[in-house]
Amino acid sequence: MIKKDSFQKKFSKLVLSITKRIESFFNFFRDSNFIKKIHPKSLDKKIFIILATIFITIIVYFSLPSFYVKDKVRAQIENQILREFNFKVILDKDLQYGLFPQPHFLIKNVKIEHNSKIISNSKNIKIFISSKNFLKFNRIKIKNLIFVKTNFKIDQSNFEFFFKLLNNDINDQDIKFIKSKLFYLDQSGDIIFLTEIKKLHYLYQDEFLNKIDSKFEIFNLPINLSAEHDAKKNKILQKISLTSLKLNIYNDLNYAENEFKGQLILNLTNKNKTIKYRLINDNLIFNTSDDKQTGEINIKPFFLSSNLSVNEIEIKRFFKDDSMLVNLIKSEIFNNNNFSGKIAIEANNLKDFKHIKETKFDIIFEEGNIFIQNLKTSFKNSVKINIEDTQLIVVDNKIKFVGFIRLDFDDITDFYAHYQINRNFRKNIKNIKFEFLLNLDDQFLEIDNLKVNGKTNQNLEKFLNKFNSKKDDIFNKIIIRNSIKNFLKNF
Repeated sequence: MIKKDSFQKKFSKLVLSITKRIESFFNFFRDSNFIKKIHPKSLDKKIFIILATIFITIIVYFSLPSFYVKDKVRAQIENQILREFNFKVILDKDLQYGLFPQPHFLIKNVKIEHNSKIISNSKNIKIFISSKNFLKFNRIKIKNLIFVKTNFKIDQSNFEFFFKLLNNDINDQDIKFIKSKLFYLDQSGDIIFLTEIKKLHYLYQDEFLNKIDSKFEIFNLPINLSAEHDAKKNKILQKISLTSLKLNIYNDLNYAENEFKGQLILNLTNKNKTIKYRLINDNLIFNTSDDKQTGEINIKPFFLSSNLSVNEIEIKRFFKDDSMLVNLIKSEIFNNNNFSGKIAIEANNLKDFKHIKETKFDIIFEEGNIFIQNLKTSFKNSVKINIEDTQLIVVDNKIKFVGFIRLDFDDITDFYAHYQINRNFRKNIKNIKFEFLLNLDDQFLEIDNLKVNGKTNQNLEKFLNKFNSKKDDIFNKIIIRNSIKNFLKNF
């Protein structure tokens, strides 16, 4: 009874206040003879009262949600979001009602729960509601949701949250996440990488077609993603644009009960590459249209097996400071005990090294470690190069390669001629072995345990000490050439 009297007092006070303002508004025009000048005969006192009544009724009607019982509204919102959008929100703060630009409730400090975990915290959420049933105090209808400044904390177990949002079967409703961030965590709860989400917009157009439109930034790389899910045709279309790399990726996916199949079209600087794939049970099989790149991924447990054949590899491009590969390696996303696999790569040419011939090597992912094994190539058909047991590590946010190199000379005379070595310094070298540490960020090479024809001597030790102390730029062609010449002279 007390609540009812309190509501009636608030309602009467609101109506009285609105009535006085409207009456003052119309009195201004009436006293200034403004109305009479426009329509001196057609506008009389009855019309004035009717217009004022209509205006008051509209304002009062649209103000009704501000008098709803807040606890009941909060419970309705939580239940309706769970029922229609398939995720759970936790609303701890009091809600506020706003009329412009559309009727909505505003709630601060909103949490999203998925798989019994809190995966996000939003600064606030705007819940836009339908204005058709304001007289039904206990039956609000949500139209759209806008989450502002949401911090997602996502790991492998709940990343599916974003995909499930695309499968809703509701109509004419939208969800937006703006000015947000996504922190991807490993199993220990440590942050692997951070993604800036400028916009993540889910559009539910009809009962069969849903869309997503998003703009985000990962590893300082701006990405635009759009997707359509046609539930009637069991079809998903996606487009990913990386403008800074001049790369567009188109994905056309068809799915059935136990099988997914489709094709990726990679458009790089107006050149297309098509990759076909099939996902059957837990196996993803893929190949390019020319069969130069093939592979298979076993998802449970995860294991990647792939064969890549490329015409040319530009090493400097892959390992630039701002490249996606460098950022991925430094994020240590590959150093995951659950990630394992083998990628066999065959390249016809290394663009950075003029006289290096066909190169083959394997990249191994094993128990959180990354290895490069079985690297075989040759220099001008005169030297065979074998790199074994090389590990890629990240120390103090710097990428390093630690491994072992063996050089076998098939034509030492041609090798000497290439570097213009004086005949007095030409020795009969059959093979050279050494351990190395390559610091990719600082661009220097350290050599240890150097042996020529299986032996070492004092001259070689002196050369190594001097070479390692200089820490010269190993990617400078002139420095490389001079270092090789000095080594041969010292030997």
